[in-house]
Amino acid sequence: MRVADLAIIGAGPTGLEAAAGAARAGVSAVVLEAGAVAQHVHTWRWVRLFSSFELNAGPAGLGLLRGRGVQLPAPEAILTGEEFRTRYLLPLAAAVRSSIEIREGARVLDVARADRLKGEALGSVARADRPFRLLVDENGADTDVFARAVFDCSGTWGQPGWAGPGGAPARGERAARRAIEYHLPDPLGAQRDRYAGRRTLLLGAGHSAATTAVALAALARAIPGTRFTWASRRVSDVPLRPIDEDPLPERAELTRRANAVAAGPPPGCAWLPAARLLAAKRTSGQGFDVELEVAGTVRHDHFDRIVASVGYEPDDRLYRQLQIHTCYASLGPMGVSAALLAARGDGPADCLIAEDALGPEALLSPEPGFFILGAKSFGKNSAFLMRTGYEQVADAFSLLDLRASPAARSASGG
Repeated sequence: MRVADLAIIGAGPTGLEAAAGAARAGVSAVVLEAGAVAQHVHTWRWVRLFSSFELNAGPAGLGLLRGRGVQLPAPEAILTGEEFRTRYLLPLAAAVRSSIEIREGARVLDVARADRLKGEALGSVARADRPFRLLVDENGADTDVFARAVFDCSGTWGQPGWAGPGGAPARGERAARRAIEYHLPDPLGAQRDRYAGRRTLLLGAGHSAATTAVALAALARAIPGTRFTWASRRVSDVPLRPIDEDPLPERAELTRRANAVAAGPPPGCAWLPAARLLAAKRTSGQGFDVELEVAGTVRHDHFDRIVASVGYEPDDRLYRQLQIHTCYASLGPMGVSAALLAARGDGPADCLIAEDALGPEALLSPEPGFFILGAKSFGKNSAFLMRTGYEQVADAFSLLDLRASPAARSASGG
C-alpha cells in the first residue's frame, strides 16, 4: 500500500497552511477536502474580518506565495471573506498543488490505525508502528488513504449546534433543521428578499448574532414591515460584553453597534435577554410557531425566519477509533481545552488571549502522530484566531519526525 507522510483533512485556512508547511519540508502529503477549497469561507464572503491580513495569513503560505511573486494584500488590510479567499487562499491552493495533492470532493468518514484497535497499545508509541487508515468517500465510492501522520483541520463550521435548552434540540427543531439558518445570513445582500418585510427570530449572543442583528436593524430601517426579535440566553444589561481596550477596532465597533441596536431597536423589533427557545415548529405557511421562555415566562409567537447563531462543535466521529483525550466541556482535545480555560479565567472570550495560552505540548494526545488543529481544536470555544491555527501547524511539524529514512518507514509498516 502507498503510505503518505501526512494526510491533511480540510482545505480551509489551517489545512492550506499545513499543506504549505509540508511542501516546504519536502514531505509527501495529501489534502482531503469534503467540498471545494475554502468553501466555508465563501459562505461568509460578505463579512469583514475583525483582524488585519497579517494576522490571517500563515508564514508557510506567505513564504510560498512571495517566492512565486504573488501580489498580496497590505499587512494592515481588513478584508472581507471573499477578498481573503480570492486574494490569499485560492492562490495558495494553486501554489501548493505543484507539489502537494489536493483532492476536492473527498469526505473523510473515519480515521483508524491500519492494524490496531482503539484499546490496543494504550498510550504507547508502539501504535505508531502502523500507519493511519482514512476511509474516504469520493463521488459515492469508498477509498482508502494511508498516512504516517494526520492533521485534522476540518473545522467546526459544518456542524452547527442545536438551539434548544442546554444545547439540545428544541421541540420540533430536528424536523425544522433544514429551514433554520444556522450560519451567517446576508440580509443586506444576496438574501435580502428572504428577510425584507419579514419577521425574524434571531438566537444567540456572540459576534455572529451581533453581525446579523446590526444587518437586520439596517434592513428594518430601510424596508417597512421588516421586524426581528433578538433573543439571547444570558442575563445581562447588554448582549455583548465589551473587551477592555480591545486591540481589534473592528470587533470593538461591532460590539458597540450591536449593543446600541439592543438598547434602541427599530420599531417593532426587540432584544430579549434571559431567553431560550423551547419549541420551533414549521407551519403550512412556511413560517414557524415558536415557544420562547423569557425570564421564566413562556411566550407563544410566530416568525417567518429563524437565524440560530448558537455556535458550532467538532465532529468527533472521525477519530472515535483513536486514542484521543477530549474535554468533557468543550469537546476539544484536552491539552488545548485546559490551556484555554486557564488563560480565560472569568473574562470574556478573547482570541488574542487564547493565542498566547498555547504551545506545542498542548497539541499532544495519547495517539501519536494525530493532531487536531485550527478551529476544531477549540471545540465549542469560539475564541479562535486564524493565526493561532497557523502556529499550531508549525508546532505540530516540530513534534513530528517526517523525514525518516525509507528503511525506517518500511520497518514501521510504511
